[in-house]
Amino acid sequence: MKLGMIIKREFRKLFIDDRISVILILGIPILYVILFGILYQENSIKYIPTVVYDQDQTQLSRTVIQAFADSEKFGIMSYVTSQEEMEECIRKKTAQVSICIPPDFGKNVKKGLASSVMIEVNGSNILFANSAIGSAQEIISAVSAGVGQKLIEAGGKMPDESLKKVAPLRMGLRVLNNPTYAYTNFILAGMGANGLQVGLILVVGPLINKDYRRLDELKEVASSTLLFGKLLVYWLCGSMAFAVYTLLSIVCFHLPCQGGIASLLLIAGAYVFAVVAIAVFVGTIAPDEVQAAALPLLYIMPALLFSGYIWPKMSMNAFGLGFSLVAPIAYMADNIRDLMLNGYAPHLWRDSLTLYTAGIVLFMISSVLFRWRRSRSSLEQR
Repeated sequence: MKLGMIIKREFRKLFIDDRISVILILGIPILYVILFGILYQENSIKYIPTVVYDQDQTQLSRTVIQAFADSEKFGIMSYVTSQEEMEECIRKKTAQVSICIPPDFGKNVKKGLASSVMIEVNGSNILFANSAIGSAQEIISAVSAGVGQKLIEAGGKMPDESLKKVAPLRMGLRVLNNPTYAYTNFILAGMGANGLQVGLILVVGPLINKDYRRLDELKEVASSTLLFGKLLVYWLCGSMAFAVYTLLSIVCFHLPCQGGIASLLLIAGAYVFAVVAIAVFVGTIAPDEVQAAALPLLYIMPALLFSGYIWPKMSMNAFGLGFSLVAPIAYMADNIRDLMLNGYAPHLWRDSLTLYTAGIVLFMISSVLFRWRRSRSSLEQR
């Protein structure tokens, strides 16, 4: 009966007395999804500003330039007439990529001599650099194969035979789960999960800490019952927030959802439970409400960075791997992405169990600490 009273009390506080709390829990992950969904709506980097310095001015050099112009990755902004002018464009960032074709380029190719196309990339932005380098390699390889085929055909070989000689190795490529390399598919689910933990931590910790000043209202309720009632309410609200922002991601930003609803709710429920347990623990030990809200903020950004969602765990050092062990989002984000894109998460049950276990342990510790602080506060008030 007392548990039911606490649950009703907390729901009333959230949805009637203190609506800003439920707005934060629901609103922050939704805001994150909307902002990142709009940011990554194009799903790939296109039309990178490019400048061209063609010192050859032949049919072959124009063919190479046209191949870059036909690609969505490059947007040719201007043609320059000197090396200094080309480098000035890169330095002033009017272009991120420059294409330099040397003199006698076409003549050397016709003679069967190797000739290079110089691609200069501004490496200060690795997203531009990686995208430009990969696409440039594909374009040059395709043009090179076509030119080589024509040279061999000129010697009397048949087209198929000449192509096999100039390009004897071919790569078959099949990209699974995210074939378009869409940034939205890659990052949106994890950003929503991060927004959810921000909202829960900002709300739950201060509300737990505030109850130290309301001991007279709750003196008949056991500490464990009080905390469990609160945890249950925020767990349900957090799970509801997950459902809302996930539905928004699917409907508005076309995030694919290959996994089953039960699997999504399993890992989401475990994640919310662990995050709420952390917030309860911080609210229990914090000296006041301000610190109950501020202290977890020191954890949120490192937790995302070391979660393995943005940077893979296999490339982390020992410190990064160690930190990821205590971050709930590290157990949730990859599983959600796997479920959304692959339809299957190999570590779903293991990670869900880990999160629930960690949440239960933290809840038990919080109950002991809350009872101790509560009894001490009662003695001080007498």
